Amino acid sequence: MDGSREELYTVTVPDDQLACARMQVRFGLVCLSTDCRLYLCNPAQQQLCELPEYSLSATPGYWHFGFAYLHSRKEYKVVHFFYTFPSMTERWCHRGKLRVSHLKCEVLTINKVGGISFNRWKEIADRPPCHPRSVGQLVNECMYWWTYCVPRARVNQILSFDFETEKFLAISPPPSPFEGDVGLFVMDLKGMLCVPDAARFHRSSILDLWILKDKISCTWVKEYSIRLIDFGFKKITNVFMTCNEEIIFHHLGKVVFYDLKRKSFREVEALSHRFFPYGVYSKSLFSLGTI
Repeated sequence: MDGSREELYTVTVPDDQLACARMQVRFGLVCLSTDCRLYLCNPAQQQLCELPEYSLSATPGYWHFGFAYLHSRKEYKVVHFFYTFPSMTERWCHRGKLRVSHLKCEVLTINKVGGISFNRWKEIADRPPCHPRSVGQLVNECMYWWTYCVPRARVNQILSFDFETEKFLAISPPPSPFEGDVGLFVMDLKGMLCVPDAARFHRSSILDLWILKDKISCTWVKEYSIRLIDFGFKKITNVFMTCNEEIIFHHLGKVVFYDLKRKSFREVEALSHRFFPYGVYSKSLFSLGTI
């Protein structure tokens, strides 16, 4: 976070799909998702392991997962969505052929009680009401995903999964045109679900941040409006992140931090001038040695 660099871990893995894997970082561990495998990595301990095989899906899904650490239970959770096959003759299906009735979810628990252990994948009885279209974001021990548009409503809903009740909930987005497939993502801002208004940002270079106050009534409040005109929206990546009370984005080879409390910017050199997926990381002694 201060701009210093450290290469923690380099490993050779016989899986060509890792080059385009989706990545999530949670409490010192990194979860990597490919078309047919999930990996867990602890860079500080220089450990990489393949997680138990999950259910086969009728369509590839690098994005159809979520990775979380629940502080209340001291457990890591991996969430995986998969589609049952519409017919026995098709090995892979185009997403347009799939219906939400084909969609299921399973969860893997990883904990450390006298050494690391994990349960088998547990299929969730409750069925997701819509199709996830992004990697999950943990907020206050619930996972959230943006979803594909509901055809008739033409609105992207947000899918919530509560680890305690193992129930799904579809949440209507803020009162802004959150449509299409560009710039849709969710963030954790001070323990609350936050949605940046990418549509307005592209029109005005002003970033509005909407906070979910009540997910049952779908009550949203526009908490912040950040002027980023000096940066130019075409030179900022569509992906924003949060850490504590800072908004993080990539701009012309720099990682830029905006402090919401002080209303000030600071910059550090990016690892690369090209945009790569990145995450907020802190070292962990959690060993993967016995998985």
